[in-house]
Amino acid sequence: MRRISSFQGDRGVSLVLIALSLMMLVGAAALAVDLAALRYDLRAEQLAADAAATAGAIQIDPVSGSDAQSGCQVAWQYLLLNLEDEGGTPSPPDCSTFAGVCSGSFRSTTASAGPYDFVIGHPVPDDHEWMSEQTINDDIDGAACQRLGVSIERTRAFTFGRVLGFDDTTTTARSVARIAIKPGEGELVPLLLLEPISCDALIASGQGAITVEFFNDVPGIIAVDSDGSKTSNPNRCGNNQYTINANDNSLNWIRALPVPGSDPVPSAILSYALSGAAGAVPAHAYDPADVSSAITPNSDPPQTWFRLYPQPTPTTRRITRAPIDWRYNCKLSYPAYPLDLASPGVGIPIDPCPNTATQSAYIDQLRSPGQYGGTGNPTGFFQRWTDTYPCSVTGPITESGNWWIDCPGGFIVQAGVVTFQDGDLVFDGPVDVRSFGELHVNPSPSADHIVFIRSGGLIKGAQSTLTMRQTFVYLATGGIDLGGGAGPDTLIWTAPLDGNFEDLALWAEAPLGFNIGGQSGNSLEGTFFTPMAIPFSLTGQGGQFQTHAQFLTRRLEVKGQGEVRMTPDPDRSTRIPIRGVMLIR
Repeated sequence: MRRISSFQGDRGVSLVLIALSLMMLVGAAALAVDLAALRYDLRAEQLAADAAATAGAIQIDPVSGSDAQSGCQVAWQYLLLNLEDEGGTPSPPDCSTFAGVCSGSFRSTTASAGPYDFVIGHPVPDDHEWMSEQTINDDIDGAACQRLGVSIERTRAFTFGRVLGFDDTTTTARSVARIAIKPGEGELVPLLLLEPISCDALIASGQGAITVEFFNDVPGIIAVDSDGSKTSNPNRCGNNQYTINANDNSLNWIRALPVPGSDPVPSAILSYALSGAAGAVPAHAYDPADVSSAITPNSDPPQTWFRLYPQPTPTTRRITRAPIDWRYNCKLSYPAYPLDLASPGVGIPIDPCPNTATQSAYIDQLRSPGQYGGTGNPTGFFQRWTDTYPCSVTGPITESGNWWIDCPGGFIVQAGVVTFQDGDLVFDGPVDVRSFGELHVNPSPSADHIVFIRSGGLIKGAQSTLTMRQTFVYLATGGIDLGGGAGPDTLIWTAPLDGNFEDLALWAEAPLGFNIGGQSGNSLEGTFFTPMAIPFSLTGQGGQFQTHAQFLTRRLEVKGQGEVRMTPDPDRSTRIPIRGVMLIR
């Protein structure tokens, strides 16, 4: 009997232990369900903070740090968009906190929606707790006024964890993003059109086509500053009403190519007309038929594209000519970029150079009187052309050193070979290389050089040759007309490799037409800056015109029954601040 009684007592204890174990197991399972939901919510909150900080930072002016008020408003919109269960009536932030000039001291505003409490902050100084996760790196983190931060805090009640005495918990997700823009930063953009308001900023016509290719892991990018506001004016645009137009012809196209592969890097055609800014007209950005009409040009392997590829997407602000001015003519202020060529005093403001303490106005220095600009013998030039030669020459002629070509009516290479080796050249008048003539400037350079043309342009006729290696060309009043045509005509033009004008092949601000005709012998390398060109014309001429050049021009037209192929070259271009924003915390 005792044994039976003992057994029954053990059984009672076991039942209690089993009951307690089951309760613990159920409680642990319940807590695991709550924790899994918590991890899911925290991930969603982190993604929302990342998106809000990035979208807000992209609104900030990269130089002054202003526009943070609009950055706050955009960040708030993204928070509401990406958090699905906010519920209730949101309490929005007071974004006027961020109005005015950025001083570098932390400013913040709060908001709430349902279970969420938000903090939006700008600027975010180096010593703020939001920046404490890692050591400050100036190259990555930028300046405080370039940063905008977002913090999301949520108190979540446990559903099942209360079985074990856990009522609720609080989670925090935060992100800091910066507008990643300063001189030398940005993206590789082979083609930037600076036209601010009108149509015809970028055109493919006459069976001409343009392809901006990828380079290694860098995709093709095209950017157009025009807001499309004047495209309906027939006096300005004729029948065309688009800022980007492939002209409804199966042999015309405008393309930027992605980096191919299993994880392709997308290309972009960026349009300010699509920005949504006041005055911008998205209907005039591009012809919708160009992004829906498939064509299959000759390619290897064969691939079907559209006349305009990819479909243009918006930029948040005009890029303007500022990136080039900052690099080569750094000043505290610039004249406004003209809306209308007839009214040069009225136009788009250009951001002042942010680092005048370390850079200089190199262009202004070069063109100042007594230097290469002005009249008379430039400083340091002891060889005067007309002391030895006439202004119209027939080669062979070979000279070295710096030469003042005092030919105001023009320097003409009639025929034969004329070579200037290892020196700078200052021309009083235009340079004209006529058929069967050859002009070689520094064909075997040991250093970088300058060609300064005080009046008139640079002209190359059909069946002629022009070579300028490691040479920067400055045109004070003229344009270029480098014609193609049948025959052995060749154009080789490469920019300096070092110094104040590194990577700059051409600077010409005259409101004229510019033209480069295409031939297989062409080789262009460097940045061609023609901010007033109306237009800059590139001609394919029945084949492919290959170039490693970067063009920043007011308007560009590609024509001539051929294709112009532009390949970005990171080592021979100026980085352009377009979409540069990055998460840093």
